[in-house]
Amino acid sequence: MASRRPSSQPELRRYSVYPDKQVHFNESLQEDDGTDHNWQLENELNNSIYPYTDFTAIQEPYRRKYSTALKVLKPFRPRSKDGKIPINKAGFFSYLLTSWISQLIWKVFRHRAEPLKEEDIWSCSDLESANINTERLKRLWEKEVKKHGPDKASFLRVWLNFARTRIIVTLFIIAINAVSTFLEGGYLLNLIINYLESEDENLWYGIALVACMAACQIIRATSFCAIIVFGAQTGVRFRAGLLGLAYDKMLRLKSVRGKQLSEMITIFGADAYRVYLNNVTFAYLLALPIYVIIGSIYTYYLLGPWCFIAIGIFVFCYIVQARLTTVVAYLRVKTLQFTDKRVRKMTELINSMKLIKMYAWEKPFNKDVHEIRKQEKRYLFMSAILNSISTAVIPVTPTLASVATIASYRAAGNDISAATAFSVVGTLNFLRVIVSFVPYATRTLGESKVSFARMKRHLVSEEYQAPSDACSDPSLAVEITDATFNWDSAEEANDNGKKYKKRKKEKTEGNRRRETIHLQNMTFQAQKGQLIGICGPVGCGKSAFLSSIMGRISMISGHLAVNGSVAYAAQQAWIFNGSLRDNILFGKPFEQERYQNVLSACGLQPDLLLLANGDETEIGDRGTNLSGGQKQRVSLARAVYADSDIYLLDDVLSAVDVHVGRHIFHNCIKKFLRGKTIIFPTHQLQYLKHCDKILVMENGVFVEQGKHDTLLSAEGYYNSMMNQFHQATENPSKTTNDDFTHEDDDDEDQGSTPQKKRAENGTQNGTTVKKPEIGQLHKDKASKGKLTEKEETEVGDIAWGTYYSYISAMGGIGVALFVVTWSVLTSASVVFSDWWLSLWINTFASPGSDFSNTSTVQNFSWQMNSTGVEMTSNNSMFNTSMAVISETSSGLDFYLTVYVSSMGIIIAMMIAKGFLGARFYVRAACRLHDRILTNVMKAPMRFFDANPPGRILNRFSKDMDEADVFLPQLQDTFFQVCTSIIVSLITAIVSLPWIAIAVVPVLIFFYIFKYVSSVSIRQFKRFENTARSPLLGHVSTSAHGLSTIVTFKQQSNCIQSIQTYTDVSTVATFLMDTAMRWIGVRLDLAASCITLSTAIAMILTKGTTDAAQAALALTLCIRVVSIMQFVIRIMNEVEARFTSIERLHQYEEKLESESQSFQDKPADSWPNEGRIIFSNVEMKYRDDMDPVLNEIKFDIHPVQKVGIVGRTGAGKSSLAAALFRLNELSGGHIYIDGVDIGKISLQLLRTKLSTIPQDPVLFAGTMRYNLDPFGYYTDDVIWAALENVYMKDKVKQFDNELDYLIEENGENFSVGERQLICLARAILRRNKILILDEATASIDTATDAKIQQTIRESFTDCTVLTIAHRLNTVLHSDLIIIMDAGRVMEMGSPQDLLSNPRSYFNTMLSAQTVKTPSP
Repeated sequence: MASRRPSSQPELRRYSVYPDKQVHFNESLQEDDGTDHNWQLENELNNSIYPYTDFTAIQEPYRRKYSTALKVLKPFRPRSKDGKIPINKAGFFSYLLTSWISQLIWKVFRHRAEPLKEEDIWSCSDLESANINTERLKRLWEKEVKKHGPDKASFLRVWLNFARTRIIVTLFIIAINAVSTFLEGGYLLNLIINYLESEDENLWYGIALVACMAACQIIRATSFCAIIVFGAQTGVRFRAGLLGLAYDKMLRLKSVRGKQLSEMITIFGADAYRVYLNNVTFAYLLALPIYVIIGSIYTYYLLGPWCFIAIGIFVFCYIVQARLTTVVAYLRVKTLQFTDKRVRKMTELINSMKLIKMYAWEKPFNKDVHEIRKQEKRYLFMSAILNSISTAVIPVTPTLASVATIASYRAAGNDISAATAFSVVGTLNFLRVIVSFVPYATRTLGESKVSFARMKRHLVSEEYQAPSDACSDPSLAVEITDATFNWDSAEEANDNGKKYKKRKKEKTEGNRRRETIHLQNMTFQAQKGQLIGICGPVGCGKSAFLSSIMGRISMISGHLAVNGSVAYAAQQAWIFNGSLRDNILFGKPFEQERYQNVLSACGLQPDLLLLANGDETEIGDRGTNLSGGQKQRVSLARAVYADSDIYLLDDVLSAVDVHVGRHIFHNCIKKFLRGKTIIFPTHQLQYLKHCDKILVMENGVFVEQGKHDTLLSAEGYYNSMMNQFHQATENPSKTTNDDFTHEDDDDEDQGSTPQKKRAENGTQNGTTVKKPEIGQLHKDKASKGKLTEKEETEVGDIAWGTYYSYISAMGGIGVALFVVTWSVLTSASVVFSDWWLSLWINTFASPGSDFSNTSTVQNFSWQMNSTGVEMTSNNSMFNTSMAVISETSSGLDFYLTVYVSSMGIIIAMMIAKGFLGARFYVRAACRLHDRILTNVMKAPMRFFDANPPGRILNRFSKDMDEADVFLPQLQDTFFQVCTSIIVSLITAIVSLPWIAIAVVPVLIFFYIFKYVSSVSIRQFKRFENTARSPLLGHVSTSAHGLSTIVTFKQQSNCIQSIQTYTDVSTVATFLMDTAMRWIGVRLDLAASCITLSTAIAMILTKGTTDAAQAALALTLCIRVVSIMQFVIRIMNEVEARFTSIERLHQYEEKLESESQSFQDKPADSWPNEGRIIFSNVEMKYRDDMDPVLNEIKFDIHPVQKVGIVGRTGAGKSSLAAALFRLNELSGGHIYIDGVDIGKISLQLLRTKLSTIPQDPVLFAGTMRYNLDPFGYYTDDVIWAALENVYMKDKVKQFDNELDYLIEENGENFSVGERQLICLARAILRRNKILILDEATASIDTATDAKIQQTIRESFTDCTVLTIAHRLNTVLHSDLIIIMDAGRVMEMGSPQDLLSNPRSYFNTMLSAQTVKTPSP
């Protein structure tokens, strides 16, 4: 390809349409003069002890504060070559006309059939980046807090300080715009018409007037464009800083859960756009005093003190508007409370979708969300009505002020000419900005204040304090002395710092018992290099103890010190969306040898051979495509690779099988991490004898500590636990096995004979299980196995189906036509009132005067606001058809009577229109919400695996916000303007038929501009919609993994990610609004050219055409073209906003649904036996993935108790997924009591099965709600279920008992306690078939034994399938199935399997058994 001249567009892609992004990276930030500056681009957070004390550490790059900004005043500047938005490197004329974006707009238009991608557009410019603006906003916030204190600090003041200089500049530009608008639309136009009517033959005078008018039009158009673009630039800067500051603060919190997380989603969704929009519309508030001054001076010049009547009416109307705005702001706060609640519920629902489907709870949860939406709808409806009433004041205010002023003036005995009267009307129309844009701007400011208040609450929340490193002895790694810790409730976590401290002081012993996790008087020391095991019953505080070491639980009293870097593997592994390698490296540099050793130590290498792309396989959010054991080992590998000083390993062996567990303990914990300080809570008691020190916990305190032998000889609680463990794990076959205490067995997991057989029988494509090298894992880089699908983006025009979807949601075409017709009639009534006013003013002229025909021009309105342009039809037609009524008292009364009557009708129609619009627009948004919610609930699990939660939440947050709030306002404006343009054209053509000839080419010209501009605006808006999804997803993921992120000191990487996502959305938002101004200024200038051409023609033909006709033609020409260009702009914006409806429509029409049809309907008593037959079952999670189940065949007889065991990732949980039809089979059949489950209703199937999933799921709500969401059972039955799982005493200690509030995901309970609550939920259902998927993995051995006894007693007449790694759990089963690589490797009764010393099961049990050495 031939080299091309560098431009603001870098090297273009294959079709030469969009800029390439390669030049964006590794590029210095330079000023236009080419001077290099010392920019500190690398974030040094990783090396900081308190890693978020400095968000960016960027030094001030400029010699003078405004040097870059002032360079915009250069008339022309060379095009930027750095691949970034060239807004700050544009010349003066390029900035005024937005010419810097022209090339991109035309190229987007030429390739409109292709979707817009991130690499197709510029990257974010330096001054608009999140990096710089976050640092600046952070400094301003800190200064505000220092000056006023946290309680009185105002984020509104911070915003004003942030934009102070730009507000002053905007004020200056507005003054220029206001003067030019007044001169063009009033003074100069009046002089031109007077010139046409006079007998003055001075041609140059007329041309000079036209030239002055042209200059004013150009200044008005370009200055208005500059005001909006300047405001948008300020807005994206502030938005970027706000999002960066909010995320930075989130990383400083102890935890982000519940309401706080939903508020974070709202900040990054709706709030971010509102604060941006506020910066754009704030210019209208700044314009208020300027327009009032200009209008007041000119009206005073015309009428003297009587002008204050008009000004008073305007002020009164504005006060009414302001009051209405205050009420709307209050309603907005109430609406957002329910919006936050709905988003929180949706977040919980999406994350828990697997359980909801397995329990067939879609409809009840759909109803829960619907009820919240119903409350939200009520406030939306009231807000919409008040907004419509507020809008109704706008069109009538100028004419009302005109009538009141002129009538009062004449009633006092003063004479007024028609020319003066029309001048007054024109000036008051000029002041329309007070009651049109200003209320909208005030409303936006009010909503922004709500956002600012939310942001302040977030910023003053109590921050996480890293533990001290001041241990009393340098040999200590962790030291805790007489410390008491309390776990904060979600409500406390959401309080600001002062309230939190106050509440903490007010705590008493009486209400401390409400805290689920409470550690008292803890004293603990960990020597460097020690391996410390912690054991104890479920819920005793083991995980809380690790959280306290990390500083995640509030320390009420005592001393805590941690000397060294910490790595943390949580009990519930945190996995983010990325490759498996990314999850392990987690920001650390890749070292191949260490990486391979870590994979081997954590037993992950065999799993890599089963993954489609090895360690480059994409992992879904929260590890959706990994088994529980694989997630746990990836989390462990992340900790091991970090090479930290202290390791907190929270029950990391609970989710892995015994072979892998033994391999991990001996090869990873004991060998690879030798010399590290390891704190190791576990329920796998066989490993405690290898620990240097053992701590026994009970009820939040250490009851025993010491070495294994010492604790056994003490015959205390530890001895009792070990005896119970030995009884539970005693090998029934009495086979003699070694103790497996040797620590040099590197291949324990793969070395035994059964494992070798497993490798041969269970491998994929004949590959044997051996240690793979990195090169082998990267051979297949195909897209096969790629989990997360790319978000679908439409191209081309908005499809009719999208519009029809919205119309049908309103109630159908008939309802839509009724709303439109009513809007037209309402606008027509306004036209009548203005025509009647002009007719009355014409009576002021003496009969025979031409003024009655020509003074229409004074009623011309300001071009910036064409939303309510009045049409006056005072022309020759009316003067010839109506006799002029004499100026008598009776005549005045007649005109006033008709006018007042018409005003009453107008107000009534406006209110009715507002009510109708609010009703049907809100109905449309709510019906769309309900439809897509229903479809999402019906979507198969693979949809949730392939779409990150942030992408789905984006639809239910920002896209719904567009449908709820912005679209109704825009559509109301759109119909008003369309009505005005129709009436304008009719009036012009009736007055001067020859104008119709000129209208046609003008319409064609405007349509072409509309067609070209709408393509780019629509594409930019679509891109902006999709750019929000990863932003919201990253926030949600970071909130859930906050402890891991901070412990590993990875804030800098997370901040860089959020900056990248923010910058991408910044570019999209700014380009969309700039593209709208690009077309706006060109349409303004084109309209000016048409007007000037008409004016010049009139002046050159002066004397040959009728003066009255010429003046009327010029007036109507100005009016028509000014309204038409506004119509084009509003049409583009409506179409752009409809891209959100388009995205909702995708979920309405294109979302895949689980099968809702069925062929068979079994008897009501089905299943009455519980027999399960798998016949050659094969299952894939997606068509493009390898099978996870292969040729599965077995027959489970009624009421059998079946244990399913195997290596992690063997396909055990996939059996449960197949049984619940979470994924349809790709081969074979499953029969329950002779019924093919593939042919019956999904709802029926799932309600007849009970399960406890691998990851326990609890919902935000009461204990009663979690056990019995739909009120089927009495309290006695619920208490009995809790007693069966040994949780009754725990719940009884809460004051509210069954009404005790459980936090989202059960955060105020331990993982083991969550599993017990889930088990109680399953007991309540009492179905014939129960599937337990690692249901007791996080429960201590003693409790597990009791639970197994409960299951045997409670489900004696049920078929129970138990998936377990803890083999004693399944020893009493009737049948045991051993799985590997998606196949059944072995099955039989425990006695038969154990009688064979070389069986898989026998070997696995031997690995778990532990013998106590002789004293």
